[in-house]
Amino acid sequence: MKRRTLVTALLPALSAGCLSSLPSATGPRGPPEEPTTGPGEGPEYDPLSVETFDFEGTEEDELRAFGTVNNRTPEERTGTVSVRVTVDGEETVETTEVTVPGDSTAEFETVVPVSFEAFERNGQLQVTVEAAGSG
Repeated sequence: MKRRTLVTALLPALSAGCLSSLPSATGPRGPPEEPTTGPGEGPEYDPLSVETFDFEGTEEDELRAFGTVNNRTPEERTGTVSVRVTVDGEETVETTEVTVPGDSTAEFETVVPVSFEAFERNGQLQVTVEAAGSG
């Protein structure tokens, strides 16, 4: 009988200790931060992009880079295509201007004054375009 009384007395005390620390809210402590762009605005992107490019050697053993630039806006855009060539740790950059009609592509071509043979052995090529008035 004493055992039943002891268990009956301990049960509420033990369960009260368990229930006294109910889980609390875990969300953020403040309101959400404002977006960096206004409502309905997306992040800025470069309207021109290099769609394709390739290279070949010229008769004078120089590197010729060529390809297409894509304009993702309805307006005509002008940009500068940069062809960056590294051969044996030495960097050479040639640029050419390209005008691309809206929602269209345009071709570019430039000759870089590096030995095509040396480029084939140990060269790297990077082609980028930057729209006029950006960056």
